[in-house]
Amino acid sequence: MNAAEVPVPPTPVPSGVRIGIDVGGTFTKGVALGEDGTLQAVSHVPTTHSAEHGVAAGVLSALDRLLTALPEGTPVLLVAHSTTQATNALLEGDTARIGVLALGPARDERRVRRVTQPPAGLKAEWAFVNSDGPDVETRLRTQLEQWREAGIQAVAVSEAFGVDDRSLEQRAGEIARGLGLPVTLGSDLSGSYGLEIRSLGAAINASILPTMLRTAQHVRQVVSTRLPGVPLLIIRGDGGAASLRAFEETPLHTVVSGPAASLGGAILQEGLMDGVFFEVGGTSTNVGAIKDGRPMLSYMTVLGVPTGLRAVDIRIAGVAGGSLVRLGKRRIEEVGSRSAHIAGLPYASFARPEQLRDARLIEVALPGQDTARYALLETPSGKRFAITPTCAANALGAIGETGRAHGNEASARLALALLAERLGASVEAAATAVLEASAEKLVTPVRELAKEHGLQGLPLYGGGGAASVLGPVMARRLGVPFQTLPNADVISSIGAALAVIRVERERSVTRQDPTVADLLEREVGDEAVRLGADPASLRIETEYLAAEGRLRAVAVGAHPLSAQTRVLGGDDLHAQARLALGDSAHLVFGGRYHSLFTATLERRGLFRRHVRHPALVLDQCGVRLLRFDDAEVLSGTPAQVLSDLERLLVSPVAPQVAALTPARLSDFAHLHDPVLLRQHLHDRLRLEGHVALIVRQET
Repeated sequence: MNAAEVPVPPTPVPSGVRIGIDVGGTFTKGVALGEDGTLQAVSHVPTTHSAEHGVAAGVLSALDRLLTALPEGTPVLLVAHSTTQATNALLEGDTARIGVLALGPARDERRVRRVTQPPAGLKAEWAFVNSDGPDVETRLRTQLEQWREAGIQAVAVSEAFGVDDRSLEQRAGEIARGLGLPVTLGSDLSGSYGLEIRSLGAAINASILPTMLRTAQHVRQVVSTRLPGVPLLIIRGDGGAASLRAFEETPLHTVVSGPAASLGGAILQEGLMDGVFFEVGGTSTNVGAIKDGRPMLSYMTVLGVPTGLRAVDIRIAGVAGGSLVRLGKRRIEEVGSRSAHIAGLPYASFARPEQLRDARLIEVALPGQDTARYALLETPSGKRFAITPTCAANALGAIGETGRAHGNEASARLALALLAERLGASVEAAATAVLEASAEKLVTPVRELAKEHGLQGLPLYGGGGAASVLGPVMARRLGVPFQTLPNADVISSIGAALAVIRVERERSVTRQDPTVADLLEREVGDEAVRLGADPASLRIETEYLAAEGRLRAVAVGAHPLSAQTRVLGGDDLHAQARLALGDSAHLVFGGRYHSLFTATLERRGLFRRHVRHPALVLDQCGVRLLRFDDAEVLSGTPAQVLSDLERLLVSPVAPQVAALTPARLSDFAHLHDPVLLRQHLHDRLRLEGHVALIVRQET
């Protein structure tokens, strides 16, 4: 065989990547993650708040840089990004002129009028159409046509008891869309009773619809040109992802999208289970809570009004790595809330020492501020530099050379020496004072979150480029361990890349009715599939909130083109179970997507011993889906477990029961009637081969 006949080995095809892009207040950051979760490429571009297409321009710029950095021919599995567009539109008043269309019986017009008025600050018209009069469809069309001619740009529709019968709201929506008017239905945002909350949320959502539609169409067009056929997802405020269609329909769901992506990255990439997580940016710091491997959620208040929507429970503090220092007579008055980024000033610690030669300390008020005076450096040429917490940490040598916030220690010490002279202190004392004043503004929200969610004494985790600046100081003040996450500066982008489809719905319930639970589960499952979830990966959970009279269902699933992230092997899952339940934890039931562990915990008292058997269900990634402090597990065929359950149904009130099948976890906490519980379990399990029931024991 001559040289010309030697076979040439085929060029290996690069493995696919998931692209995640997070829009921050200062920078838009992108990452490309390999199928094994490893970082393949990173991009940083300034956030494009003032561009023609807003922050979307920065998203596309970050995407272009990632594609350039990846090997030619690298398949892209999906693109997911967080967005500040909805938040910015609401904060800056970039809202459309809307019409709020209230529906209800004629006899209720006065009450409906009172509770459906649009929030103050929105440009809005209001109208009422009685739903029990003749020719209701004609009157709906007439009102909507009048609004269109008058320049109304979007419509919110809300009907009294619309969650029980959505048909009229939906018909009004069809007419509005037929007239070219974007529309939000109150029943689409919330399934709970409360006409006022549904109406307020619908009005706010409608007010940002036109802007969001333009942004989404621009992003979709550009991404489809660069990456034909690649799915494009948006990160929601609850930490889940959805197709871009969701952004076009309910952009209100994307408020706090960025912080939600950060929490998701901490959980999915690093496997965090319990603790308080903070992300330090250049301008502000977001603080959130993680419990049982999930971000803690709360109901959102937007423009000062409740919306009925849930998002990550985030506290935002106006201090970060780039915050400016404000001085008192002989002490630091405050750090923040103005930042070097907003003021357009470079950090002293990122300058070369010769650039700071003969600089002096000045105290000046900044444009757009009140009389507050901030400490800056000014060189003989008039060039100004900021003194920031990042400068203080560099002056103390507290940031490793590989840290994102690492700068020039000599420049940082020069800047802090001038500040120290003004304070009458040493360089070390001045730098420490800057960090202590910064941490002071953060420890309060951390303590509040930890107390509210039962996380006192648990670890503090840091993300963002300046996490290593403030984290150690906060942890020392709180008396808890601190850990900076790997790739901390792009953890939010990683969270975007790894996010799964998530849909949540609530219904107000006044009585026990298994049919309502079935319909709600089907509704969230269908919606998750509509927004891009693979039906085979779908997980649906229900939760009954007795005190509030609410039934909540949550559907979570992966996109069909992306594997579940960080899928753990049996040993790793067992290790996660031991962390939660102790060394006696052992597997008692393993399904396709879930694993059930139990343990035996014994506590000896003076006269007797107390034994508990906690139970824990983990998903493939080790996320804790369900945990009972004391439970009895019944496993076998459906007939066997239902027969065994009889001996536990001795009270008029049924215990809490969860059922685990090879493909599904269902919690029947909303069923207190033993008769209804038996029937529902029989109907749900009868076609299964092997199941497990987890019966909560009273302790």
